[in-house]
Amino acid sequence: MQAAPRVLRNAVMSLRGRADYKRWASSNGLEAWWEERTQQLAALVPVGSRIIEFGAGRRQLEQLLPADCTYTPSDLVVRGPGTLVLDLNTRPLPALPQIPEVAVFGGVLEYISDVRGLVQWLADSGVTLCVASFDPAPKELGHIARYRELNRRLYYGYMNHLTEDQLVQAFEAAKFRCVHRQTWTKQVIFQFHRLP
Repeated sequence: MQAAPRVLRNAVMSLRGRADYKRWASSNGLEAWWEERTQQLAALVPVGSRIIEFGAGRRQLEQLLPADCTYTPSDLVVRGPGTLVLDLNTRPLPALPQIPEVAVFGGVLEYISDVRGLVQWLADSGVTLCVASFDPAPKELGHIARYRELNRRLYYGYMNHLTEDQLVQAFEAAKFRCVHRQTWTKQVIFQFHRLP
């Protein structure tokens, strides 16, 4: 698909708050190079945790988790046995069937239109730890650079354009505190703990 039609299609889907089922249902939408990111996310999960992974994809996280963890995969489409099929852009979000302690998002939050609402739902669901990667929008860009960045984000289908500070504020609004931050390529990997 050429860049301009793809940007236009994704911009329309973003305005309508619709997930790209066609892209994510295809195995072509799942990149092998994401495994390094998944390894870094898994390293931030405590031993013995009850985990839900949103955007489970190939379910690589399941194989990398520390000992004695229980794992629930969730995605827009079925990703094998036990998948909780869920569109995080629909409202209202459902009650989770098992109360997870840890929520993991690898390359997912960019595709959420209402990140603040999603994080509050996690808190209301009993999640106490969130491990997530995010490709933040840069701050203080000039007009041309801002236009290029918006086009890049729309090309990839991102549904929000939050800066790193804005993402952290969305978590803080639900009483999550950032306790760890590291970078991976252009992305930032976070560990957020919920305050009692």
